[in-house]
Amino acid sequence: MFYLLGATVDITTGPAFGIALAVGGIFLILVYLYAASEAGDAIDFKYDTILRERMNQLDIVDWQDLGEKAGLSRFGVRLVRQGDVGKLTLDQLRRLATVLNLNFQEFDRTLSALPVSAAITTNPSEIEELKQQCFRLREELQQQKTQLTTDFRRATFEQLQTLLTNYPSARKMAEAKPNMPAKNLSALFTPLENLLSSWDFETIGSAWEQVTYNPQLHQPDVEDITEGELVYIRFVGYRDEEQILAPAKVSRSLPPGITN
Repeated sequence: MFYLLGATVDITTGPAFGIALAVGGIFLILVYLYAASEAGDAIDFKYDTILRERMNQLDIVDWQDLGEKAGLSRFGVRLVRQGDVGKLTLDQLRRLATVLNLNFQEFDRTLSALPVSAAITTNPSEIEELKQQCFRLREELQQQKTQLTTDFRRATFEQLQTLLTNYPSARKMAEAKPNMPAKNLSALFTPLENLLSSWDFETIGSAWEQVTYNPQLHQPDVEDITEGELVYIRFVGYRDEEQILAPAKVSRSLPPGITN
């Protein structure tokens, strides 16, 4: 037996006591590493401001949230914050670009803006590997961009297929029968209306509606129309939430022969 911090310890329990010490030591090390890691998250790194701005736009609450969504460890997130993106793999870079919602041009500019670490810049083989990874990533992003464009064009065509298929025949019919009522052709434009609805585009006014002139929403046919003056919408406009895509074209009068 011996005394340790005022307690009597039986040396016959040496193995168990050694195990307890080892477990306690490992626990202390883990606590230290966790505390150090938490402290590391509190440090401001060079690119934190840029990353936080992007994260705020995408409702990514903190570095842990970014790591979970991008599949990066805490150390991996710290590499990004420090600008050492050259130490990430191609898959990690791809996931990071997806989570941060960066397109090809934006991600390419972001990569160019982040310097590689001194350790990589002094190792020719690592420099070459990094170049190859960046090249492959650019190629894959470009292919993805091309595929997205193709998918968008095909999806748009599917929604407008009825209009695009019938329009040439309808135009030929209108040329052959110029007195044919225009209302017979109105059904052709239903697919176009459905497409705009699927995009969540809103019309600004309705055709021939009388409204008060608003220079933020309307395009006058003459320059002397003043704000608040009553005008007619000759051609509707379109908006995407707060962004005006095309202002409505307005005039003081309706087309000749039209009464409201």
